[in-house]
Amino acid sequence: MRAGVALSIISFLKTDFVKSREYLIGSSKINTDLSSKSRNEKIYSGYLSKILDWHNKSLNKKHNHNDKKLYVVGESHSLVSHSLFVKFSNVDFRCEAKLIMGCKQWHLGNPNKNQYKRKFEIIFDDIPKESRVLLTIGEIDCRVNDGILRHKKKKSLNNVYPLINSTIENYFNYICKINYKYKHNIIIQGVPCPNIREDNISKKEKSELIELIRSFNSILKTKAKENKFGFLDVGKLTDRGDGYSNRIWHIDEIHLSPEGMLQSWNNYRD
Repeated sequence: MRAGVALSIISFLKTDFVKSREYLIGSSKINTDLSSKSRNEKIYSGYLSKILDWHNKSLNKKHNHNDKKLYVVGESHSLVSHSLFVKFSNVDFRCEAKLIMGCKQWHLGNPNKNQYKRKFEIIFDDIPKESRVLLTIGEIDCRVNDGILRHKKKKSLNNVYPLINSTIENYFNYICKINYKYKHNIIIQGVPCPNIREDNISKKEKSELIELIRSFNSILKTKAKENKFGFLDVGKLTDRGDGYSNRIWHIDEIHLSPEGMLQSWNNYRD
């Protein structure tokens, strides 16, 4: 099943949506186990299937392959942008995703070498210099049982703000250092509001998660501006008014829909 989902992702990134669907259908028949061993594959399978359904019905296909490219580099949130056509600065762009599965800002800001930094640097070196690049990294740092909140719990910390600041500061230091050579025009994508079913999360966890994402997005936006990067505010897009998801622009519990991404480009870009 893992191989089938991986092959589906590879085909999807090659914009071979027919083959991607075939691999998904095949892999879904192999393993119906819902244990933690197959959870990640199940999420990717359902997520990809919904994106493929959208592209099958979409009219967002009017451009050709000669359009300028906007490279979308990041974890699973990058996939929803793949092959979308967006317009900014009066120029049409076709999005091309570059997936780094499971990548956190913490991984890139970490002083030690790791597989995520290696993949990131290969991607930055591979795309043409002075390209438009959207970075979709940070949502995994802001999950209720992962990233910053898991570290807070593990270390029994009372205040997560220093951890938020250091995570983002180290991330930007790394991005700026790497980009000095390539001079890519970078846009930072924020973190969407949480979309977990509210009966699956305690009031304390909900409050902590909302406050974390609000603070994370605020600092992320400030740092983007300081470094003359653009900012795509998907937090504002998805906010129902109290920091929780408005349930309009999510495609599942974690990811935005293609419509959500197009809406953010049209109305929530700085």
